[in-house]
Amino acid sequence: MPKEAIVWLVFIIAAGSLEAVTQQIVSIWFAVAALFAFVGALLGLPTAVNIALFTVASCALLAALRPIAYRLIRTPARERPAPNPTNADRAVGGTALVLSDVGGGKVGAVKILGLEWSAVPDGDLIIRAGELARVVAIEGVKLVVEPAREPAAAVR
Repeated sequence: MPKEAIVWLVFIIAAGSLEAVTQQIVSIWFAVAALFAFVGALLGLPTAVNIALFTVASCALLAALRPIAYRLIRTPARERPAPNPTNADRAVGGTALVLSDVGGGKVGAVKILGLEWSAVPDGDLIIRAGELARVVAIEGVKLVVEPAREPAAAVR
């Protein structure tokens, strides 16, 4: 086997491995294009011809097949399953008691539904301990809160 063919074979393996790891539908086209150059090297074609084969095949495969592959693989948003709600989602929209100041660059604490949560403000607000806050969202393990506009009948 000619040395140039070995180089193209190594390139095929490397590009294929990279595609297997990243799964971005990019390097697979280069692996297939390198297959053309590998065959050219086995047939004894000059290096410049093999590089031209690789370049033309890469461009053609990327232009023609990549959009088709993306359409086949990507799931439209309307077909994606909705995220599974959790018990924590019950806190969103509820009123919480602020246990320690929320805002001012600090993560505070609130109590809602009988549980204590870390909390951050929605914006550049400071909500003082003892005040009530409305839960706007959940980000990771923290509640995003804003000052409550109306007092809650009961904060659990």
